[in-house]
Amino acid sequence: MERTPAPSVTVVAAEIRRRRPRIGKTKLHKLLYYVQGYHLAWEGAPAFRENIEAWEKGPVVASLWRAERRRHYVESTDRPPEAVCNVVTYVLRRLGDKSGRQLIDATHAETPWKTARRVGGSRTDEVISRQSLIDFFSSESPDLQRIREAVAAEHDGSPFVPDPPGLREELIADYRSK
Repeated sequence: MERTPAPSVTVVAAEIRRRRPRIGKTKLHKLLYYVQGYHLAWEGAPAFRENIEAWEKGPVVASLWRAERRRHYVESTDRPPEAVCNVVTYVLRRLGDKSGRQLIDATHAETPWKTARRVGGSRTDEVISRQSLIDFFSSESPDLQRIREAVAAEHDGSPFVPDPPGLREELIADYRSK
């Protein structure tokens, strides 16, 4: 199956702005980093074509930053593919209420940004590799690991047996009749 080429970052940024109209530049770039990371890990392909750089205040899509500095901000009426929209939804639900400062702090604690900064030193144009994003966003969080361990400890080893067809509807009908 042939993959659709990744859209431009302006398309993904416009989708985020459509959903969060007053979003600041700093927060936008951190959310783009998360969208790219999760999309790479979950879909095996980038959410957008452009690279992310490890700047002093966290990940930045430099080409977008520079373009918007010159022209206020770049608009796009195109819509991203459905998979990208799904990841945008996930990221906004999970991180959309965080401030730009909180997102800077979060990204500074994460391996992709730290590794790129270590490689590039004080340079602001060191690219955060897509492989480092895949590795980081594919790993399980400690919370998820604890949940899996707790479920495994409670599981008695019996196989999962699904409900027979129609049972759910029958239970709903019984409940409504009472």
